[in-house]
Amino acid sequence: MVVENKEKKSKAWIIVAIIVILIIVFVVYFLGTKGIFKILGTFITILWVLAILFGGAYLFYHLFIKKHRFDITYVNKQRLIEAGKLNIKGYNVGDLYLSGDAGHSRVCLGKIKGYCRVQILTRTSVYEDKTDKEGKVVKVEKKVLDKETNTYVPVYDSGKEEQDVFSVAKRGIMSFFTDPYVIRVSPEEHDDIVGDVTLKGFSLLPHSEFWFLNSDYLDVRKIDYAILKEAERGIMFETLRDMKSIVDKATGVDSEHKKFIEKKNLVEVPEANK
Repeated sequence: MVVENKEKKSKAWIIVAIIVILIIVFVVYFLGTKGIFKILGTFITILWVLAILFGGAYLFYHLFIKKHRFDITYVNKQRLIEAGKLNIKGYNVGDLYLSGDAGHSRVCLGKIKGYCRVQILTRTSVYEDKTDKEGKVVKVEKKVLDKETNTYVPVYDSGKEEQDVFSVAKRGIMSFFTDPYVIRVSPEEHDDIVGDVTLKGFSLLPHSEFWFLNSDYLDVRKIDYAILKEAERGIMFETLRDMKSIVDKATGVDSEHKKFIEKKNLVEVPEANK
């Protein structure tokens, strides 16, 4: 598959080179060498205009349209995107595909912009055998008494698993104005990370800030619990950072805050009436 994609790309470059050569021959034959410089000048001018318009639109979007919010799950998503950009340098990858099924061909999801492998926490309910009123043995969720609340709470088995995280950007100019899609799958749910990568699934579904395969969408054990624990850790570290800022201001270590307080407390002494 990788060899076929390389052959297609090489053929495309050959076709582009032939078209460029034909255009140059056509311009030289009908307009002379001066015509080439005129066309190049016009082309450079168009590029400058497009660059200015695109740069202005990009700044306008980030300053006035894009929502700058604090959402710990969104912050974790951005951190995974940055980690993916850092780790993707060691991989020769292309596009990300969805395999589909027997009746549907695979679908290109976009260009892989980042990849990293993380560990996630999982939580599985513990079941035990009990006899019902009819004398049959059934599986029921195990519960223990919580002495603080005096209520019975479920028992869980906690563990950890590895998970692969792909950052995928759609092709086209709109990819500059949108965040990459962050897709989280188990390592066995895709093929080798070389060239184009294919996910083994029928469709992708969103959950919180991330995308998962349809076969994992209802897996509370490794989706809901993992996202919840990541959010708890993120909130803890953000709280510690805020506490440090408060302590620095209270103890006078924060020089900017100290200057602000001193300036605020300045009192102008009125002159005595003669």
